[in-house]
Amino acid sequence: MYVRRNGAGRTRRIATTAGLASAALLVTQLALVAPASAVPGLVLKVTGGETNSGWKTTNAQCPVGTTVLGGGGRIVSDNGAANSQVTMDTMLPLFGGGGYSVTAREDGNGYGGDWSITTSALCAPEPAGLETRTQLSDNNSNVGKTMDVECPPGKKVLGLGADMAGGMGRVVIDDLRPSADLTKITVAGMEDGGPDYLDSWSMVGKAVCATPPAGLVRVTGFGTLDSQTPKTATARCPEGKRVHGVGGEIDNGQGEVRMTAMWASSSTTVTVTGAEEEGGYGNSWAVKAYAICA
Repeated sequence: MYVRRNGAGRTRRIATTAGLASAALLVTQLALVAPASAVPGLVLKVTGGETNSGWKTTNAQCPVGTTVLGGGGRIVSDNGAANSQVTMDTMLPLFGGGGYSVTAREDGNGYGGDWSITTSALCAPEPAGLETRTQLSDNNSNVGKTMDVECPPGKKVLGLGADMAGGMGRVVIDDLRPSADLTKITVAGMEDGGPDYLDSWSMVGKAVCATPPAGLVRVTGFGTLDSQTPKTATARCPEGKRVHGVGGEIDNGQGEVRMTAMWASSSTTVTVTGAEEEGGYGNSWAVKAYAICA
């Protein structure tokens, strides 16, 4: 059951309106040197998108001859102020495996400053048994939703993604979590702590599944459970292994904490950052980071 808590710090300010600042698209593609992976030819590609004050999408494209296994993204602003008012509501493998896509939107108040998205994609030549499984939730105005997406028998999760369709910045990705045995993923979305959001919304969950490569494991990084904001958790692959997929979770955020980063910050590390919305949230919460390593 989802319970919305009305914390004392919920007074929300109206952001000043600023015109959209056009900027040239900044794209950086990085192939990082790292230990050999269980999936041969694995590379990490990172793309930085345009900077302005409007909602936006940034795609990290995979090289020709490779397909996407996993990915993630993070919100970037000069002083970090956008982190309390911008929600990454789409984090999905691109159709056909060509890369990874992240869309972010400002919350109901809007945000007057400029910000951008950095997106990462983990790409490799197609591994054995690769397939993407997709699950849709009900389309309604429930405050919170949870669903699982399972891999076929004999296959394991390499990467994952989710979309809060129709949330329009008012619905946060609360969980994007691979199971401990990597047979499924769990996706959870929560409406934020602003005035009730009456429009219908739904969730799309995607699990990138394959015949499990040698040594495939899920590694969890735990953050501190307290009322400080922002906070970060890091999951590091064991020595000799590399990140193939990325996941994250907000523990006890009740929709008033949003993930502002969930990405492969290096070829061996996953970083997840959470921040309370601008009105504050008086309860203790934590973030978790998940790295799928092989």
